[in-house]
Amino acid sequence: MLLETNKQVIGQKIREFRKLKNLTQFELAEKVGLNEKQISRIEMGLNYPTYTTFVKLIDILDINIENLIKNTSSNISPIENKISYLIKNSNEQELELYYQVLKTLKLGLKNFK
Repeated sequence: MLLETNKQVIGQKIREFRKLKNLTQFELAEKVGLNEKQISRIEMGLNYPTYTTFVKLIDILDINIENLIKNTSSNISPIENKISYLIKNSNEQELELYYQVLKTLKLGLKNFK
């Protein structure tokens, strides 16, 4: 059922963003004002968060709602989420360094084949 799948995908995305922030379910629950079991049920896709809880989760986990919706409809991998988070939370100098490293690695991989 589509609704159930969305519940599971949203829960999975919340779990991924929580882990990117290095928060336990207990820590996130405290910040949101829920108990750990409620966070677990949301992450497992058993419950939708209420609107108020959803807003708090987005704020605490620093989730761009457009990315959450986009990522929900297209299955983006956990590594893509990690890279995206790293990029979004980097300054210009760090981004330039990442680019140079990736460019060098990619070139090295082409020459390696």
